[in-house]
Amino acid sequence: MCGRYSRGQKDLFYVEPLMTDANDPRFTGHPEIFAPNWNVSPGTRQPVIGPDGPRLEMWGFRPAWAVARKVPMMINARLDKAASSTWKAMFRSGRILVPADGWYEWLPMDGRKQPYFIQANSGPPVYFAGLSSARPDAPVHDPAPGVVFGFVLVTAPAESGMLDVHDRRPLVLTLEEARVWLDPATTLEEALHLANNAGKTSDDFHWHKVTPEMNRTGNNSPAFNDPIDADTPTTK
Repeated sequence: MCGRYSRGQKDLFYVEPLMTDANDPRFTGHPEIFAPNWNVSPGTRQPVIGPDGPRLEMWGFRPAWAVARKVPMMINARLDKAASSTWKAMFRSGRILVPADGWYEWLPMDGRKQPYFIQANSGPPVYFAGLSSARPDAPVHDPAPGVVFGFVLVTAPAESGMLDVHDRRPLVLTLEEARVWLDPATTLEEALHLANNAGKTSDDFHWHKVTPEMNRTGNNSPAFNDPIDADTPTTK
């Protein structure tokens, strides 16, 4: 599961690795989109990268049927539910990348929840596999009460040794997998095969305790990624 992540770099840092042409107009000229945020929370507008380049979208998805059934806003999509009516169309044609430096998880400790920051051994950027419900014909302003059109993160089972109290983690793609995931020519079957065989494993990550100040939504500081003690970053 992923309920909070960090993205502390700017502009081309996240899009440049995806570019095959330094002058590709899809990926350049969007500095205002990539404002650093070390405590990205659901329900906020964040940069995502689609086949046509970066754009801002709300983190969350709540269609009309979910409102009618009083289902809360969804922020993650389970990979094993890809064939369901809720997600299948998005896995086919709504695939996006969500750029980040890492994400947060919490473990119970001394009667409270201790946050940890998880990051790739190779460093940022990391690319989460995402799905977008935004469409040109979907309402953007003042939709029906409670309806949310935005993006979700694809989650997969957390492997043994991976720090995740929920036993799930965001699906992190290698750079080559990210390019294939983003390509509109990639079929649904190919995308699912890629996702179920994604290259990043628990051995590719490490984590450490961070300040509980980041527990509060709206708090924001680059220090939220820093270790709060002298412990060696934990690995599998």
